[in-house]
Amino acid sequence: MCGRYTLYSDKEEQAMKAIVEDVNKKYQVTLEKGDIYPSDLAPVYIAQKQPPGIGLKLMKWGYHGNFGKKTLLINARAETVLEKARFRDDFIKRRCLIPAVGFYEWNQKKERFRFTGATNLLYLGGFYHTPAEGPERFLIMTKAPVESVAEIHDRMPVIIPEKQGRDFLYSTEKALKMMSENQIVLKREAILETKQLSFINHFENRDSKKEK
Repeated sequence: MCGRYTLYSDKEEQAMKAIVEDVNKKYQVTLEKGDIYPSDLAPVYIAQKQPPGIGLKLMKWGYHGNFGKKTLLINARAETVLEKARFRDDFIKRRCLIPAVGFYEWNQKKERFRFTGATNLLYLGGFYHTPAEGPERFLIMTKAPVESVAEIHDRMPVIIPEKQGRDFLYSTEKALKMMSENQIVLKREAILETKQLSFINHFENRDSKKEK
């Protein structure tokens, strides 16, 4: 699964800082460096109708589960996303890309590892919906891992190459093909457990996390 990822830190490249500045200006918020947790607000890219292109929005990570606000769904399995009634329509009509510097996975010993792109930002594949009340919410899709991740965990987020991002957002057929491919080279590093800075204000208590 993907249960935490990094927005940016002091060392990160200008591309992510530009995204953060854009969101800060558009939504009049202050995004802080650090990690993104379930229920946090985070920037995502979506297909934009007017004007046509790719738009940047601020959404909350996680769908409320079947038992209300006390259960939070944060991931969806890419292999079965079209089979799940709750996810199918959102995946077909409302895919999104979640920019990240890196993501975390834990092994069976509870040791934490951070995975980053070899050269550029990562764009995690997901989808979103608009609830009757409150902000729009997104999920991150997961898939079988590449070798470097498989040594740590049996799932990893879907990662879309930057140059194919528009096709992922606009074409379901191309999106499905990309989800089955592994085109991104990842770097892995072990993380010593230290207190992490979180992202913006938490509007809810961190909920229990499940992958469907």
